[in-house]
Amino acid sequence: MKYVIYRNLDRPFTLLGIKGRYIAVAGAGLVSCIIVGLICGAIAGTFAGLAVTLILSVVGYLSIAELQQRYPEKALSRKLASLGIPKFITVRTKIWKR
Repeated sequence: MKYVIYRNLDRPFTLLGIKGRYIAVAGAGLVSCIIVGLICGAIAGTFAGLAVTLILSVVGYLSIAELQQRYPEKALSRKLASLGIPKFITVRTKIWKR
């Protein structure tokens, strides 16, 4: 009897080099870039809005890629949770020293 083993199930979903939970962050950033570009296009003109949208999209993609390198996928949720803790509370890891 043959068994089929899917090895890709433990890997995060990747889209254009952005992995896992960062895809939602990148999508929200792209939507906000488009909205800012539309507002700028209505005020200054079509080409100015297009230029602003392209520049913000490239800067957003590069910043998400840098953020992804700095914080792995699971560390992002820990970092966001730690931002909600008041400053006077100290969080220590469960590493015991002898």
